[in-house]
Amino acid sequence: MSTTDAECGLRERKKRETLLAIHRAALELVEEHGFDAVRTEQIAERAGVSPRTFFNYYPSKDSAVLGRRAEDFEEMRLAMLNAPAEESALEVIRRLVSDYFSSSTLDVELRERRRRVLIGEPTLAPALVRNNIHLENILTEALETRLGVEPGAALGPRVVVNAAIGAIRACIEHRQSGGAGTIEELAAEAVTMLAHGLDPVPLA
Repeated sequence: MSTTDAECGLRERKKRETLLAIHRAALELVEEHGFDAVRTEQIAERAGVSPRTFFNYYPSKDSAVLGRRAEDFEEMRLAMLNAPAEESALEVIRRLVSDYFSSSTLDVELRERRRRVLIGEPTLAPALVRNNIHLENILTEALETRLGVEPGAALGPRVVVNAAIGAIRACIEHRQSGGAGTIEELAAEAVTMLAHGLDPVPLA
């Protein structure tokens, strides 16, 4: 490995560590004090970074709590666009949800804290809705491209994506109301339910 490669690897590792530190701090503070009571300056201080550095990594408080940035949405777009032909759109979305809740980059404690905050903090609902709408648009466009369909020419891709994300939202609400099962297990069950009527994607 060259010196340049080693330096790039070190920079990427430091970037991931800073991202996780900010995300962890945001989750800890929200769990301790509630979403509305937490300020970005507090998150930055808990994470050991400056407020300016905070905004270099996350555009807002809710994005830090959710752990979602523009780069993450781009990765999800590419996941849909480049998924194997035999993997259905519903299965891709189920996989993305599973990856989000059980990311190998997160330790067990942080994964569980994120679950608790997302399930137990109703104030995050507007941010989740905005994220869902953005994700729906991105995945719909990617699915249209993957299927060779002109944007907006067929209803099917948007129906499939919106139905899948709506089903995931139902899984979260099910857990919020005390229902059994992990988000990953519920997502798999929901996708199975949807697949009977929405797989393959209707293009009429």
